[in-house]
Amino acid sequence: MKNLTLVLILIILFSCSGSTNPCSNINEKSLKETLKINFDSIVEKNEIKGANLCQIVIQKGEGFNIFYSFPDGKTFIFGDIYQNGMFLSKVTLDRLHEKLFKSFQYEIEKVVAFSYKPDGASKYIYMITDPDCPFCEKAKGEVKKWADLRKVEVKVIFFPLESIHPQAKEKSIKAVCSGMKYDDYLNSKWTGQICSDGAKKIQDTIALMKKININSTPSFISFNGKRIVGFSPQALDSIIN
Repeated sequence: MKNLTLVLILIILFSCSGSTNPCSNINEKSLKETLKINFDSIVEKNEIKGANLCQIVIQKGEGFNIFYSFPDGKTFIFGDIYQNGMFLSKVTLDRLHEKLFKSFQYEIEKVVAFSYKPDGASKYIYMITDPDCPFCEKAKGEVKKWADLRKVEVKVIFFPLESIHPQAKEKSIKAVCSGMKYDDYLNSKWTGQICSDGAKKIQDTIALMKKININSTPSFISFNGKRIVGFSPQALDSIIN
């Protein structure tokens, strides 16, 4: 019975139904009424060719939610769809994040605390970190080794997650005010005094991270807008290529 159900689902997903666009019945009012959820707007609707499905992207606050609808506009799939070797929700989310990066790159540059640039570096990444994040502390030395090997500049942005690291904001401000360099960061030299410019930069950082949908550390964004959460050399390689 389980195998029969799976076959039926696949038939429904990948059968065609003429030329009707499956997104034609999708609108903000009907979605809110059918799903009983509130959201800010429909960001986009995309027909999934060959699957008779509509991919819907909604925005709620600063975040995106992606799901799929059948042509009736009343039957939905919450989860990713795998097609032609790709997870469609991930591809869409990556594209939206790259678009956000391009929109806010000027503001992102303004909240960089310091950078580490190996000789010969022609590419760069932003490392978004929290002084009291244990994963960031573990990664920071490995990031420098990776940057030396790959000849990539690392631009460090302090993003204190105040709800779980109550001392991180003060450390971040002191780092900015003291003119911290990457070697100081490696050695955890959280010295210096609080200053108004540093406090403003960190407050601006917190507001900006919300706008570009960053909520975890360490996070990395490449010069081309691709991003990852968490550190691994292979993952960093993937976003600079």
